[in-house]
Amino acid sequence: MASKLTPKVKKEAKKQKLKKNDKNDVVVHEKDWFMRFDAPLKIILTARFFAAFLVHISDCDETFNYWEPTHYFVFNSGFQTWEYAPPYALRSYLYILIHAVPVYLYKALFNTRKIMLFYLIRCVLALLSSLCELYFYKAISKKISSTVSNYYLFITVFSPGMFIASTAYLPSSFSMYMTFLIIGAWLNKNYELAIFTTALSTFLSWPFSCLIGLPLACDIIFRNKKYMLFIKWCLISLGSILVYQVATDSYFYGKLVIAPFNIVFYNIFTSHGPDLYGTEHWSFYILNGILNFNVVFILSLMAPIAILLKKILTKLGIRFSKQSNINNNSIWILYLSPLYLWIFVFILQPHKEERFLFPVYPLIQLASSILLEFIKDMNLHSSVIHRFNFLKLYNKLVDNVYIPFLFVFLLMGLSRSTLLVKAYHAPIDTYTQLSNDYLTLPESDVINVCVGKEWHRYPSSFFLPNDRWKMHFIRSEFRGLLPGRFSQESLHKVIENYNDQNKEELDKYSDIRLCHFLIDLNNNQSSELEPNYSENNLQWTIWKSIPFLDSKKTPTLYRTFYFPFFWEENVKFSSYNLLMRNDFNKMNTKPHAENGSPINYGF
Repeated sequence: MASKLTPKVKKEAKKQKLKKNDKNDVVVHEKDWFMRFDAPLKIILTARFFAAFLVHISDCDETFNYWEPTHYFVFNSGFQTWEYAPPYALRSYLYILIHAVPVYLYKALFNTRKIMLFYLIRCVLALLSSLCELYFYKAISKKISSTVSNYYLFITVFSPGMFIASTAYLPSSFSMYMTFLIIGAWLNKNYELAIFTTALSTFLSWPFSCLIGLPLACDIIFRNKKYMLFIKWCLISLGSILVYQVATDSYFYGKLVIAPFNIVFYNIFTSHGPDLYGTEHWSFYILNGILNFNVVFILSLMAPIAILLKKILTKLGIRFSKQSNINNNSIWILYLSPLYLWIFVFILQPHKEERFLFPVYPLIQLASSILLEFIKDMNLHSSVIHRFNFLKLYNKLVDNVYIPFLFVFLLMGLSRSTLLVKAYHAPIDTYTQLSNDYLTLPESDVINVCVGKEWHRYPSSFFLPNDRWKMHFIRSEFRGLLPGRFSQESLHKVIENYNDQNKEELDKYSDIRLCHFLIDLNNNQSSELEPNYSENNLQWTIWKSIPFLDSKKTPTLYRTFYFPFFWEENVKFSSYNLLMRNDFNKMNTKPHAENGSPINYGF
């Protein structure tokens, strides 16, 4: 009869137990888990919280399609784009509610400033991104190697691309979070989670992110022959995501709505589609990838070539001294293939935007990390070196090749991220100043803040102090469709004119005589519809002025990277100004329509 283990022996055995799920797993002791994964989480969280408070909003889509609807659900006011108008119904309210409901509850429990709710949402996004990244990091460490996972950790912390995308309130950022989980689950052979997160990314955030799941589906069906598992979890995902989404959107739009279908139909099957909002050269994503990941992006594109090259050399009889999980294993090309499929498909689309690359940021980092490890593993075997003495130098270079790559990446990454904060943070700083100083202003029933050509840099109504403050658009040289306002009565009700062809609607403008404050960029240029308001001292006083980089007058190098000590001497700034009307105290509050928007005077 076997003797019983004492509690002390059991505890010691548990501590020494190894986590090893299959033959490819990297051995990890239980007692090492905390040390292995607690520190990376803290490192990633620190970087993401920095981003939450430092990154500006670079895309007006983020403001008007996501922050403003969230503001509407929390405060019953906000701007509405045509995509949310019931005749078009391109956007899903379920995605908005996931963010808005917790904020609404927090507001109900704690009497806090609106701007604090903005940063609360950003901090939650920072936490969500960090947890998804940690799962990805653990999967890499377990299934590939701790060296590759540490390369990834270094890259993700100092990447300008992740600095921008990790806390952006955009579906493409949510799809990026899901990509961390999709690829991590795929590496772990947790196909159920991989399928479910692919469905979440596709239905809840962005339908086109299903491209990332296409190689995964091929792997499950054709390589692993798990047909029933695939069908079962596709049905579970449909039932648990799409059904709730359709029910939610149909309720708020007042009719049957399948938002993912609507956005696919608009982008692919309409005669105009997104091309109305600008087109770019095929090289846009290559240049953008280099800008946000510099040498790392170039490495990521080379990864499959290097893997295949080594496989060929091995078959030719060339021996290498090191062997790891990635050696001579072309399966890694399958895991990385969503990156190349994504870039290929999106390069072909005329309309291109930086955020469209967000979903494959995890794969850019994984591919480059694998390549760095792969190069290190290409040490030639001693039997090869002894024939040619100069090959010793080759081995030494290969062993240390990651050092210059990561050093260059670090310098360029920090330089780019610093520039984004120092050069383009003025709009958020200006609206923050407005939110901070409102108690010092004269009493007024309604205070109107106006914006003309700078409408696209409005960071959201969370920066207006309270419901007495209203944001309005005045006419400028812009000739596209501006956002209107959500009806305070019902989301079913359309109270303003909208169209899906980016045609100007005059009911979006207010009379400048209504404006107590005006926010404008003084770039020393003027026109009939965009006069230099900052120089009109008879009507306006500069309340706050913050430097804002003038990219047109600044050399390309200095508007791309920050260089300590001499950057300021080589750039040109405009002034981002908060103007207060001189007769603020004498202004009468103008009448307003029932929906809270000003009555239009003459436009």
